[in-house]
Order: sequence, then C-alpha cells, then structure tokens
Amino acid sequence: MLDMQDFGARFEKRKVVGRMSILIRHATIAATLAVCVLAAHAQPLLDRIPPNGQSLRVDRSGDLPATFAAAFKRADCRHDDAMLFTFPIELFRPGAGSRPMMIVPCAGIVLSGRAFLLDQNLRAEPQPLTFPMMALPGRVNPSEMPGLLSWSPQAKILVAVKGNDECDGVVARHTYRHDDRRSGGDLNGFALAKVERAKLGCFGARENRETIWEAQWAPP
Repeated sequence: MLDMQDFGARFEKRKVVGRMSILIRHATIAATLAVCVLAAHAQPLLDRIPPNGQSLRVDRSGDLPATFAAAFKRADCRHDDAMLFTFPIELFRPGAGSRPMMIVPCAGIVLSGRAFLLDQNLRAEPQPLTFPMMALPGRVNPSEMPGLLSWSPQAKILVAVKGNDECDGVVARHTYRHDDRRSGGDLNGFALAKVERAKLGCFGARENRETIWEAQWAPP
C-alpha cells in the first residue's frame, strides 16, 4: 500500500518538473522571438541600401540593430545623435559584387572614423576594416583608424582625413579607390591610390596640400 507521505512527495516532485518544463518552453519561445525581432530590425536596413553605390544615411543610433552598437563599443567608436546629425553613419555597397559596408564617425580629441564590413548573417557583429596607411613614402602600416571617412559613389573613392584642428597643423589624406575586380578582397574592393599631406592654413588661409605618394596602377 502506497504511503500518503510518499505519494505527496512524488506529487510535489511532478509539480516542480512540470513548472520547470513550462519555464524552459517559455524561455525558448522568448529567445526565438528575440532573434526574429533582431532580424526584422536589421534586415529592412540592409534592404534599404541602394544598389548603385549611393549611401543610406542614418543619423539616429537608435535606428541601428544591437549588433551594430556592440561593434561600435568594441571598437571604442563613440558618438551621439548630435554628432550623427552633422556626420551621419553611411551604409553602402561600393560595387555590384561587393558586400555592404558602413563608415562611422568616432568622437575623440580629433574627430575620426571607422569602417565596418556587414554580413548577411544579421546576428553577427559588423567587422572592422583594416586600411593600409603611409606615414612615410613607401612605408605602409595597417590601421583600423584611418581618420574621418567620406565616400564618393560617383568617383568610387573613399577618403580618410587624419590630423588635428590646430592652426598650422599637419593633416594626412589617404584616398582609396574601388575596383569591382577586387570586390572579394580583404578591403572589399578598395586599394590605396594616393597619399597627400596638407598644412592647415591660419586665419582663413587655404591649406597647402601636396601629394607624397600615388599608385601608378590605380584604375581610372
């Protein structure tokens, strides 16, 4: 004959197991919904990138998926909506065979920027791009912080300006040209085409820019 105390213990155990099963089921559903919401948030953003090289401009950080914000934080690229109003984040495809990418302004003592390669796997963080930079003619060093970036879809060039805002300060300008034949490369089809140095003019004077290196093989 079953002891009533033993029966009660088994009943309570079944109740606990049942509650755990319900909690696990609800947690699984919640996690699935979270992934779906994340994908629904990011996918229209990628779909809105024009196919002709034109930029999709974003001036509110809240309009970006959480994975983008995580990539910015990991890269120590800080900005707020006031900055983005003047220097918006730009998402674009530089060529028909290129992956989508974005250029992002970053706050600091001097305004700078980063570039990120986007993946169709919307749960993956955007990956920072590393650019060849030339501090001295012929001496190339890799850097993820090339300077404040701007993209020209007509000329298919990405320009990075790095320096300071002091009067008579030196500014470096690196120009990267896109070639569809190199779209599968590490730099998403870009290659260093020209390096220029300029000295900021004082009291409204124009900057004095000179070319210190230019690739002879750069496509027109």
